[in-house]
Amino acid sequence: MPGDPSGRRAWRAPVGLAAFLLLACAGGPAFAAPSEQGALHRAAKAAHLACGPTAGKGEAPWPVFGGDPSHSQDGVAVTERAGALSRKWETAPLDGALYGEALVAGGCVFVATENDSVYAFSAATGALAWRTHVASPVTSGLPCGDISPSGITGTPVLDARRGELWAVVLTAVAGKPEHEVVALGARNGKLLRRQEFALPGTDPAAEQQRGALQLGDGNVYVALGGLYGDCGNYKGAVVSVPEAAGRPLGYWSTPTAREGAVWEVGGPAVLAGRDLLFATGNSSASPGQAFDGGDAVIKLSPSLRQVSYFAPSSWAEWNVSDLDLGSTGPAVLPGGLAFQVGKAGVGFLLSVPHLGGVGGQLASTGVCNGGGAYGADAVSGSSVYVPCTGGLVAVRVAGRSIRVLWRSGAGGPGSPLVAGGRLFEETGAGELVALNPANGRVLQGLSLAAPVTHFPWVAAVGGTLYAADGTRVVALRGV
Repeated sequence: MPGDPSGRRAWRAPVGLAAFLLLACAGGPAFAAPSEQGALHRAAKAAHLACGPTAGKGEAPWPVFGGDPSHSQDGVAVTERAGALSRKWETAPLDGALYGEALVAGGCVFVATENDSVYAFSAATGALAWRTHVASPVTSGLPCGDISPSGITGTPVLDARRGELWAVVLTAVAGKPEHEVVALGARNGKLLRRQEFALPGTDPAAEQQRGALQLGDGNVYVALGGLYGDCGNYKGAVVSVPEAAGRPLGYWSTPTAREGAVWEVGGPAVLAGRDLLFATGNSSASPGQAFDGGDAVIKLSPSLRQVSYFAPSSWAEWNVSDLDLGSTGPAVLPGGLAFQVGKAGVGFLLSVPHLGGVGGQLASTGVCNGGGAYGADAVSGSSVYVPCTGGLVAVRVAGRSIRVLWRSGAGGPGSPLVAGGRLFEETGAGELVALNPANGRVLQGLSLAAPVTHFPWVAAVGGTLYAADGTRVVALRGV
């Protein structure tokens, strides 16, 4: 910001451009005016750009949230020590808010918006390769929530072998909200398939698809939670959509009367043995009642059969206090271990082969001071970087113990990333910070557009870091 003694550089839209920005919702991020969107789309048609092949070694370096099936948020093909970041390119404002993380494959960067549009940009130049507007988002009829319009919220996933990009759209059919899974050709954005789905016995209008999509065992796995406010008839769930059309969908839902959301931004992790690992939010049971699957870490087989679970001994009290354990997902660590922290700010070390049931943790310790963790952890070796409300916290796992290495006032709820010997995170205020992962010292701060969406993301491939700048995508060199 101008005059900031830290030396931070502020990147702002020119005043003339800012006049064309509208607000997506009260207090929400800006999106492009129709005239600017029209120019962007005409430019793409004139350029006849397409993305390259995604199959083959190195062609799809970041095909899923976090860069790999366990969502480690560890930079891919980053071979140099990171230095000072500088702008490489940025897109024009897109047609809606960006909640899902960017994917990188075939020389393109893919993002999806709450206007139910998917975009592909050249990773080298930022030029628009294609844009597919899949459906019209939902603008009314939801019982609660804080996203409007509501379209594509969860991060899509890329099947590199098939060259297909999968996403879930929220749209209205006959005046009622419904979720549809869609497949697009990654090279040109061609719509290949769309299929409506809903968890039996629940109200689709009360279900939110927030977690990232995941691939495994020939399926696209879709996590479902509730809207902000926990209103209506919903249950946390994981749905398996076979990539081969004509096969039946599979369902797992939290064994509770209602709630038990699967909503954290990373979505289910796929383990080396093909099982799924994820966490749930608060469910409906109260103290004195039987455990009903809320505030838990769950392991499912590829066919969505529950294999094992963990829940803290205080799960029932956390239920009634809305202290979701599943406000982040499990951080998968070497040696068959996982680390889980949620709204209560308490970290648990778990054995993945045997999660241990209620009170079955290997170790636990306080991680976040005076708040909880929201978003997605970053993992590098046995170190976990946790997005607490008061700032980033580094945790080291050794054997069966957890130790807090440092706490920083920088950062906050979001999706931190490790790359080039640095730790990066974009905050909800639109500030991108770079920290020393050894001690949490801030090395650089950049002011991007504000406000940004909840739990903002960054991704790093090669020497480039990609971040959301309001409703734009910005590429930064120096990683």
